[in-house]
Amino acid sequence: MFKRVILQRLVLVRGAETALFVVLGALPLVEHSPYALGLLTLLAIYGVVLIGLDITVGYLGQVNLAQAAMLGLGAYVAGIAATRYGVGIPLAVLLSGGFCTAIGAVLALPALRLEGPQFALATLSFTALSATALNELEWLTNGAQGLSITRPLLLGHALDARGFFWLCIAILALVWLTMRNLMTSQWGRAFEALRDSPIATDAMGVGTYRHKVAGFAFGSGLGGVAGALYAFNFGYLQPQTFVYELTVILLLGVVLGGRKSLWGAVVGAGLVALLPNLLSSHRLFGAFSAIAFVLAVASGVRGLRRRTGAFRALAPIVATLTLVAGSFLVSNIEDWRKAIFALLLFSVVVGMPEGLMGFASAALARLFRVTPPALPPPAALDLVLPARAPDGTILLKLERLSRHFGGVRAVDGVDLAVTAGTIHGLIGPNGSGKSTLVNVVSGLYAPSSGGLRLRGAPLRGGRPVAAARAGIARTFQNLQLFGGMTALDNVMVALRGAWRVPLPFVLLGLGRREELRGQAAALALLDLVGLGDEARTRAADLTYGAQRLLEIARALARRPELLILDEPAAGLAQPDVHRLLEIIRRIHERGITTVLIEHHMDVVSELCDTVTVLDGGKVIAEGPPADIKRDAKVITAYLGADLGAVDPGAAATAPSDLPRAP
Repeated sequence: MFKRVILQRLVLVRGAETALFVVLGALPLVEHSPYALGLLTLLAIYGVVLIGLDITVGYLGQVNLAQAAMLGLGAYVAGIAATRYGVGIPLAVLLSGGFCTAIGAVLALPALRLEGPQFALATLSFTALSATALNELEWLTNGAQGLSITRPLLLGHALDARGFFWLCIAILALVWLTMRNLMTSQWGRAFEALRDSPIATDAMGVGTYRHKVAGFAFGSGLGGVAGALYAFNFGYLQPQTFVYELTVILLLGVVLGGRKSLWGAVVGAGLVALLPNLLSSHRLFGAFSAIAFVLAVASGVRGLRRRTGAFRALAPIVATLTLVAGSFLVSNIEDWRKAIFALLLFSVVVGMPEGLMGFASAALARLFRVTPPALPPPAALDLVLPARAPDGTILLKLERLSRHFGGVRAVDGVDLAVTAGTIHGLIGPNGSGKSTLVNVVSGLYAPSSGGLRLRGAPLRGGRPVAAARAGIARTFQNLQLFGGMTALDNVMVALRGAWRVPLPFVLLGLGRREELRGQAAALALLDLVGLGDEARTRAADLTYGAQRLLEIARALARRPELLILDEPAAGLAQPDVHRLLEIIRRIHERGITTVLIEHHMDVVSELCDTVTVLDGGKVIAEGPPADIKRDAKVITAYLGADLGAVDPGAAATAPSDLPRAP
């Protein structure tokens, strides 16, 4: 069975990839037209560009309008290096890639602190600035007159058009392999995680900002590599080539081909390479518009069946029908190229957001059911989550901790000490400051005043990555899972100390053993919470109770000294609550200190050694659960009654259900 699965994957997955490059590489042997060879070369170059752009657009979820600028900068770096300094093709490609990687990192540092339209505008401004600089620096770039380039030698050999095409295909294949290795590694999981939930990504110690900058810089570097090939392919550069129109075309290629897909990037590159030729012929553009209309109708029918909304189903049909009508009514199609690009982009984003390859891959998955590779057996839990012997010392200490939001004192001078190896409950009425307090402890908020110490060492507030690396892990009141990833990947992305292979080795595919060890460790934690059989299930497809338990497994992957569980029983059915209690007891048996925020007093009573009660951002009581249930201040806080108005008999019985009150 195992050998059959391996053979199936080799034939259907790796075999398809190999066939793609073999067919592309063999085309010049059967098609000798210089025009066709030029289109194939352009396809390979754009393939490299779009794979780089897909990192930002597909994986990071940001609209990047700077890739055309990176293509232009890489082209000019290679052209200047070749014409002025006699640099050969390999070194010119490396120089262009390195230069654009550095420029991408510098641009990303400020730009990626922005989100959505602000980020898009920042990258668009960079594209405009780059074109202006290339035009004005005449002493270096020859300005608007253009830069003429003679293709340099490759290791002492002159390349004709066919030889240069094979070089471009080889580089595209190398980039494909590198990206596949990257996206199936911890780096790829981090990219996907930060798109789904940046808050949880930081809280797991991954570092959203660092990975965003690295991804943007790497994608920019690929744009530079493609730029060098672009320069040596055309032999002539002008600054106005790399402006807004090319930016839109590249973005259209990624979206139309399919985001988060190497196949989508290559399909999109083919469409981008063909677009100018489609616009030059009424017949070709009419055929293209008709195909787009048929796809829009098919997608619209599917959308109506899935009840995705009438607008998403019908708007692309109207847009593509407009293109069909335009192919008959417009005399010069090229005059309307910007409107055509806008209609195409609108149609794809609204009607087929997964792109052509996303649409096709769903159909192919139903036709060819490829069995995923077998998972390794779970690792021993003692290796993944070593048991600790409680030493009775103070693990977490809060001193006069406050957090204010304007005039609201959400946390007001809280003193709290959590003993190592205990389960410390934190309760209080709604709005008492519990969630704000744990957000400060876990680094999501910076304290307004006061101090935090973990094992006696001060914690800097407002830095969730630093808090996670110091040994604090948490779950969230409102689930913050990585919904598009499997349960296994959700846990793997948080594994602490599991990823030591340097990035260059990962890109070369040398991290496979580490990947298998990470899978085994994650499976051990999934087994601990009873989700071992759901390892391949997407987090978004799990039941609500299973999602709560998955968050706990992910937090345990950090090997925390302090585990914060923020209302883990909220919304759970009674059988799931019993299951949760058993899991928390198992965690406690391993010596992990736990802070439990909970509205179920029966859960608090069963599990907690000490309970702290907050009201109005202040501590009003602390002690064993039995004492807290009889505390007059606690009863007053929950029932909203004065001490004298509370019936003595009620005071003895009501507190067991107090935290359920609104």
